[in-house]
Amino acid sequence: MSAPVHLRDRLSLDSTVTFATDLSHIVFGISSSAETWDRERPYNELWWRPGEMHGYVWLDEDPPADSTWPSTCPPYRVSTFNASTIGGSPSAARIARTIVESYKAVMAEPGSREIRWFVIGDDSTVLFPENVVAVLNKYDHEEMYYIGSISESVEQTVRHSYSIAYGGAGFVVSQSVAAELALMMDGCLERYANLYGSDERVQSCISELGVILTIEPGFHQVDLHDDIYGLLAAHPVAPLLSLNHLRHLKPISPHWETQVEAVKSLIEVSKHDPSRTLQQAICYEHRPGVNWSVSVSWGYSVEVYPQHVSSKELAKPLMTFRTWRTRSPGPFTFDVRPVDPNRACELPLIFFLDQAKSETGRNGIIRTITEYSRNMTDNVISSCKLQSYIKALELETVTVYATKMDPDDWKRVNSL
Repeated sequence: MSAPVHLRDRLSLDSTVTFATDLSHIVFGISSSAETWDRERPYNELWWRPGEMHGYVWLDEDPPADSTWPSTCPPYRVSTFNASTIGGSPSAARIARTIVESYKAVMAEPGSREIRWFVIGDDSTVLFPENVVAVLNKYDHEEMYYIGSISESVEQTVRHSYSIAYGGAGFVVSQSVAAELALMMDGCLERYANLYGSDERVQSCISELGVILTIEPGFHQVDLHDDIYGLLAAHPVAPLLSLNHLRHLKPISPHWETQVEAVKSLIEVSKHDPSRTLQQAICYEHRPGVNWSVSVSWGYSVEVYPQHVSSKELAKPLMTFRTWRTRSPGPFTFDVRPVDPNRACELPLIFFLDQAKSETGRNGIIRTITEYSRNMTDNVISSCKLQSYIKALELETVTVYATKMDPDDWKRVNSL
């Protein structure tokens, strides 16, 4: 008679050989509701890959009987948990259990395929799967991990916590954390029924396991309003993992009419070089009549400043946004540069992505070629009289050549 297999051990039956994590090792759990799913679905369809990825959309009830669930989305499941018995907000308790629901759903499936990580997000979360895989390869999946990021707005972090990962940004738990939560979460949710939302409940339950948040700054809750151009044009040195709250923001590129189209453009270019997406490169051009500072956000935009701007300053996002709750000009959980229209020579000309392609050289090295054009809807009438600015106005397009980045390079970047 074979020895009994513990619930957790079924997810990793063969530990003698460790292979790199890939999409087959990840289960995605998407928290949603029958009311909000159709509204947010277009964002989910941008990144979900049927047949390549495994996961579920968790609803509070079945969708309308006369509707057909699209094959372009993860399959849906209806939560079996009676959240009304917990106290507090039933929806917050139900969403907090997305980890447990996903874990139990996997355990109920036949077969013994290895699951290492559970990635949890909202229906509005846009994920960048290759970069999620690259980040998870930094960590030992057999250890207990809770990985995510905090809010961009200080008013949100002060109100909630500097120690919680936000579900809108997406967060990750290792299979050992998911397994322990499956054993204790219902009782834990009763203890924390007074907390505001699902994220605080999840963090509180995980803290009882002695696990703290590991911050990966590429997860973006986007607790911001207006235009997040500045954030995307000066992304932290970290892979782009997610974006959230996009429906509430201006389209991230003026080349597109809708936000879904604009985000799709970013996702499509990221397929050429996922790890390099939004990574910033800074260079300078000095010659007679020209004194340009150039900042490239790969796959998104190029900024040309008509005077010297230090790399320290260029690494700070332009404050094109406001805080989430009060629409205030800060404070934020990262440095920013103010945008002052009265100081015209300190503002850049901005070029947004038009097209991208990849090519392989004779030496087998892959490089990308991305082309950016100036946003001609911008008001280029400026009080800046610098000769360098006048010369910059002659630029119509900028072409960027780059070798494809190795995802393993991210293993050399420490988490916060």
